Order: sequence, then C-alpha cells, then structure tokens
Amino acid sequence: MRKSNLSTLNRNLASLIKPCKVFIFSSLLLTAASFQQPLSDEEIYQRKIQMAQGSNMHDYTLNIAKSFLNRPYKAATLENPNEEKLVVDLREFDCSTFVESCVAMGLTYRKNDISFDKFQYYLKRLRYYNKGQIKGYESRIHYFSDWIYTHNKDGLLDDITSSLGGVPIKKEINFMSSHWDKNPNAANVALQEKIKKVENKISNQDFYYIPKAKIRSIEDKIMNGDIIGITTNIDGLDITHEGFAIRLQDKRVYLLHASSEFKRVMVSDRPLAEYMAPKKNQTGIMVARFKLE
Repeated sequence: MRKSNLSTLNRNLASLIKPCKVFIFSSLLLTAASFQQPLSDEEIYQRKIQMAQGSNMHDYTLNIAKSFLNRPYKAATLENPNEEKLVVDLREFDCSTFVESCVAMGLTYRKNDISFDKFQYYLKRLRYYNKGQIKGYESRIHYFSDWIYTHNKDGLLDDITSSLGGVPIKKEINFMSSHWDKNPNAANVALQEKIKKVENKISNQDFYYIPKAKIRSIEDKIMNGDIIGITTNIDGLDITHEGFAIRLQDKRVYLLHASSEFKRVMVSDRPLAEYMAPKKNQTGIMVARFKLE
C-alpha cells in the first residue's frame, strides 16, 4: 500500500472513531474484561445494546456494527452435521453472521423491545424461512439474494437495488448442490434434492443488481447502514460477500464487514467502488435497507 493511501486510510478511520470516543473506550474495556472472564453471548448482547446510540434504526444498527470492529473472523460457524438449531455467537463472525447479528439487534430498536429473547427471535426470523421456522438444514436461507428477497416480502427490509438504478439479473443458482461433496451433509442425498428445489425457486425469482462500474455514480443514494451484497460471476452463485455501507470523513461509501482476508471485522481500506474494481469475480452489488414502520 502506498504511503499516501495509508495516510488517507488513517484519517478516514480517525473520523470513524472520533464521534464515538466514549463508545469505543467502553468496547475496549469490554475486550480487556474478556481476558479475565469470558462473557456469555447474552452478556455481550446486553452490554452492546445498552451502549448503542442512534437517532434512527440505521444509525443505531451501524453503531452496533462498529462496536464489533476487530472481532475475529471465523468461517462456517453455522455448519453442524447434527440437528439444525439457532446458533448465537457474538464473539466471532463470518460475513453473513455479522450482518444477521447486527440487523437482529437493529430490529429490536424498531419494536422497542431490546430483550435477549427478542434478539434471538429476530435472528431466527432473519436466518430461516417462514418467519423463523426451523425445520432442518433446508429451512435456513443459504443464498443472500434470497435472504433479501424473502425479507423484502415479509416486511423486515426493502430491496432498493432497482430504485438505485439496478438492472435485471438472471442466473441459474446451483452452487450448493453442485458442490455437495464439500457440504457437511454430503452423505445425505435426500437433503441435496431438497436444496436443489430451493435453488430452482431462487433461479426463477426476479433480481436486480448495480454493476460495479456504476457504483460511484449512485453512491450518494446509499445511506449509512444500508446492507450491501456483492454479486459474482462464479457459476451457480449469487453473492460472495456482504456487509454494511458506511460513510467516512471523505463522504465516500466504504464497506464495514467481517473480512475473510484479514480475519477480522473491519472497514475496507478503499471506498466500495474502488475496493471492488480490481476483484475480477465481483460484478456489482445488491442493496437492502431497513423498512421503517
């Protein structure tokens, strides 16, 4: 990284931290305390939710997401060959569990019920079809485009991709079933057939995306806290990564995400448009926003 770019990054990150000095200081105390005695997920939740601030649900959720900066990345935290059940883990994240956990906390703000039980209710509702009905592995929403589609339909989120200038995208979705040998349930052929049915349903749904070459031109329409899904040209797959839009001091949109590359929750070192530009398998974005009631 060039020295000038590094300086810009440091200034941008400083702008992120300045408005939240007390908030970040409290988070550091929480981290220090965790070395002495591990906190339960409920204890972490209660501390985060009590410290969170925001004049609206978007800012509130984004501040919660920022409070997890530098938490470790861990892949496949939901994959369990045993019975499907709700997994809550606020200590380490992959990109999807990071987004789901923060959004679930944000939804408690909308309903003005910040109990841990209500958080778990929203997390389950976000992660599973039929408003959170857990009925096996196939009841989990595995594809992010379908996650947006499902919650646009059930009233939790707005898919705003089309209104931002998105163009139609049609793609056959079959990545999971066509790579079934790498699935923890690889021996379960009947389950593979159920996943194929879900994939066929997704393939026939209508989706839009904003090509990455157009992101810069619509950047001013993206709000702090919008949910970003990064589309891909990988066969059979819709989205490779997800996170939150966040504006720094330069007014540009960056990505707040759980990074598999850097193994932590972080803000991208470049604005979203430039961050995606050199990545050949990334084609554009889908954007979802909290639906305000």
